[in-house]
Amino acid sequence: MSEQLSVRPAPLAASAVAARRSREWATVLALAMLAAALALVNLPYAPPTWFDEGSHLHVPKTLVRHGVYADISSEGFRYFGPTIGVGPTVMLPVAAAFKLGGVGLIQARLVIVAYLALALVALYVLARRLYGWQVATLAVLLALASRTLRFEGMAEYGRQVLGEVPGMALLLLGLLGYAAAILRPATARRSSLLAGLAFGLALVTKNQFVLIVLPALALLALLDRVYYRSGNWWVRLAPPVIAVACFGIWIVVMLTFFGPDGFAANLAKTRQAAGGAIFVFDPEASLRAARYLIQVYGGLLLPGLAYGLWRARARSPWALAHLAPTLMAVLWIGWFVTSLGWPRYAFPAVVLGAMPVALLAHDLFRALLARRRTTLAWLAAGYLALVMLVPLALTTRVVLNPRYAAHEMAAYLNRNVPQDVIVETWEPEMGVLTDHNYHYVPTELLDPAVRRAWLDGPPVRYDGLDTRPPYVLLGPFSAYTRIYPDDALARDYQVIYTAEPYTLLQRSAP
Repeated sequence: MSEQLSVRPAPLAASAVAARRSREWATVLALAMLAAALALVNLPYAPPTWFDEGSHLHVPKTLVRHGVYADISSEGFRYFGPTIGVGPTVMLPVAAAFKLGGVGLIQARLVIVAYLALALVALYVLARRLYGWQVATLAVLLALASRTLRFEGMAEYGRQVLGEVPGMALLLLGLLGYAAAILRPATARRSSLLAGLAFGLALVTKNQFVLIVLPALALLALLDRVYYRSGNWWVRLAPPVIAVACFGIWIVVMLTFFGPDGFAANLAKTRQAAGGAIFVFDPEASLRAARYLIQVYGGLLLPGLAYGLWRARARSPWALAHLAPTLMAVLWIGWFVTSLGWPRYAFPAVVLGAMPVALLAHDLFRALLARRRTTLAWLAAGYLALVMLVPLALTTRVVLNPRYAAHEMAAYLNRNVPQDVIVETWEPEMGVLTDHNYHYVPTELLDPAVRRAWLDGPPVRYDGLDTRPPYVLLGPFSAYTRIYPDDALARDYQVIYTAEPYTLLQRSAP
């Protein structure tokens, strides 16, 4: 009899495990369907293509059409700007998509959607390994709901050819390898090497990551050596060393490609960009950044990161693996508040912060239930649901309201404007939608123009209209920067077609 009683619980335990796995798989399937809908519906038209995306797409189009890894304008190739702003991990797959399917916005955006899928899978697997599937589910939902009332989040960035989502996909893979190296010592060498490679590719993808990832890895190695003592020297040294090597190889490739003079010019312009946007130390910009941060996740981002640091106080392998993404997010925020304050600069911190925020929500709910404060627990759960549902509704509205203006203007140009005449513009997205001979504002004016618009800086002088281009195409970025003098446009040009916010003007003066 006792023998029978001893074996009876086993089927019950097995059924409970099976039921839990079924719930997890059903949740994963629902998440995948939600992510697919947010990523694919109306993909070519929502969000509308814009300056940064168009600028990035010049490089793979130029590579496919001319065999040169560069930006292009009517006067020839340009080797600064998008050639170093986003790395070959984005440009080469997009070029391959152009080679296979022709040059087009949807082909390029599908590449980024693939990176978005990779980022979400890596986020889920990392959070599940550290916290369990319930926290992992919350983390993915929060990342998808990471937009605020005014600014885009992961779902929107994952539909545009920008470096943020690909960079995050590779960074999360690096963190996944780093966690495996710490939590599974038997695989430490292999996992550390893979982590370093993924971190290095993230640095190549988005060079701003160098500012945070390398210092974070160095700090993690120091903390492990003097406090946690959980990893070995492979864990401490391989990720930062390999990451630096990957970035160094990319620097050598650029030096070889551009030559010493071209590389020096690129470096000088990069320093100019750093002074204009990356390191600003402007009180108004810092205040703007702080206002953005307290809106993310309904105000839970900063408390979540604080809770994440508190949970990392234990001297254990888990605490060190948990600290890595949280520490990176904290360092990112520290840099963000000293920069120009663009929300895109905080995007990596927002995605990484989804995990400690989800952990905070999960632990708080369980603690309230354990203390029989059921009403408070469900009020907290309701607030979290609201925090996710409102941004998801805003993202859904973006997805379901496509904008066709750029495509309408492209169609008009293709019908009515010869491709060999010069069209003056600062709307680089049109260079992907048509094959016209565009002349773009010089890249070195970008940072002063943005600084003028964002920080009310000094006016920027541009003499592009002095060459009397036959056509001028205005759009959202030229309106934002006010780069073309209104008096010269009114005196010498007349409007021939409008597709808001784009306007095409033809020269009327002799």
